[in-house]
Amino acid sequence: MAKEISRKGHEVIILEQNSRAGEETSSRNSGVIHSGIYYPTGSNKATLCVEGNRLLYEYAKKRNIWHRNTGKLVIASTSDEEGKLDSLLENGRRNNVKDLELISKKRIHRFQPEILAKSALYCPSSGIIDAAELILSLEAEVQQKDIITSHNSEVEEIEVSDSTGITLHVRAEESFTIEADNVINSAGLHAVDLARKIKGIPEGIFPKSYLAKGHYFQLSGNHPFKKHLVYPLPTKDSLGVHVSFDMSGKVKFGPDVSWIEDIDYSFNESRKDDFVSAIKNYWPDLDPNKLIPDYTGIRPKIYGPAEEPADFVIQTSKQHKIKGLVNLFGIESPGLTSSLPLAKKVANLLF
Repeated sequence: MAKEISRKGHEVIILEQNSRAGEETSSRNSGVIHSGIYYPTGSNKATLCVEGNRLLYEYAKKRNIWHRNTGKLVIASTSDEEGKLDSLLENGRRNNVKDLELISKKRIHRFQPEILAKSALYCPSSGIIDAAELILSLEAEVQQKDIITSHNSEVEEIEVSDSTGITLHVRAEESFTIEADNVINSAGLHAVDLARKIKGIPEGIFPKSYLAKGHYFQLSGNHPFKKHLVYPLPTKDSLGVHVSFDMSGKVKFGPDVSWIEDIDYSFNESRKDDFVSAIKNYWPDLDPNKLIPDYTGIRPKIYGPAEEPADFVIQTSKQHKIKGLVNLFGIESPGLTSSLPLAKKVANLLF
């Protein structure tokens, strides 16, 4: 985002509260390049994901970032689920996701013979990327453009004035203030909390913030998953416990969903039984002894377990009446895939 804003001729300063970039949501995910099949037509998630899919492949190739266009199988394990695949296919087509195809049980075995499924939706544009390499590449570009990055810098308060613009009070090893014409609140898990630090902004315009924790288990030893990502049908809050892998070929399963009150990356190994049950629905040959804890991530959701899913929120002065302020709320999945077009969209909002 900083790179796109700099291209518009703005002087840019990045305030990062952690010691390194991408320490939270950006690095604690599956690394999947999503296609855009899941999201409501016309939503920010749908339009930015479909465009981001194309741009991310182009960027990864140009910058020599490890990635693979693996394709993905979304499977129906029962006859009842097959109708849901039809709906997912139609939604993907409305979102302009190309080359989607429903495939039979017989053809699934050509793709992934170990998978148990009645039918599947094949999505050829899905893939995987090394998120750590992506973050490093974006950081390198920022440095080349002489953009200032201040790590270990937490914004404590934001004041708005007609004469001085927006003033940020920053706590760091040596605390400081910054006066800015534009401020982008892209704080992920902390975005709603940061917005509450803006003096004079109406409280009622913020969405409520929720935290949804996801566990990942990795599979030790040999495995059959060499080519394609494998997903169950999505639930309301998650894309399901799916199969993905990294550049070394290591396979991981996840994430699940557990709603939490505070940021906590500890691993709850008691979730294993639920993982085994979910995985065996489509891979009955799983050896539970080879499933070992890997890591956790937390999604910055703006809807709760009893609420309907929410779109990415890009909040501007039209909503909060503060010139030059853009709040980004609920940038969860498919945030990684959508990151490049989202950056362009935000940059175009600035004056």
